[in-house]
Amino acid sequence: MKMKSMISFAIGIILVATTMVTHAADRKMATAPADFLKMTNPNDMDDLDKKFLKKAKKVYKRKCKKCHGSKGDGKGSAADDMEIQPTAFNKAGYMESRKDGQLFWILKKGSEGSEMEAFGPGTDANLSDEEMWSVLAYIRKEFTK
Repeated sequence: MKMKSMISFAIGIILVATTMVTHAADRKMATAPADFLKMTNPNDMDDLDKKFLKKAKKVYKRKCKKCHGSKGDGKGSAADDMEIQPTAFNKAGYMESRKDGQLFWILKKGSEGSEMEAFGPGTDANLSDEEMWSVLAYIRKEFTK
């Protein structure tokens, strides 16, 4: 009888986990408001020098790496504990298919229904608009191949 209960419990856990993964995969990202979608990164992607990239990388390492990983693959040290896995920036076509303003909005305001918190001015992270734009330029430059 005890073995039967353990098997039933294990099957229940598997079903719950499968349901959570399915919901995470089905999650649709909200679209940024029109005023954000019009925004473009003020940093010239063809003119990012080593000093700029080094500074932006420091922001990425402090604020993004824990979830999105050092390779931008969504496999940071905190990712295993998340129901909805962090975005893999290095996934083919991901960054190319996202507008600057959409990414800026998510970084600034967070992503409802996920563990992506807001990083903009006045939040716990309190990144300036300039820092957010620089880290987005770094992500595009470093993880888009």
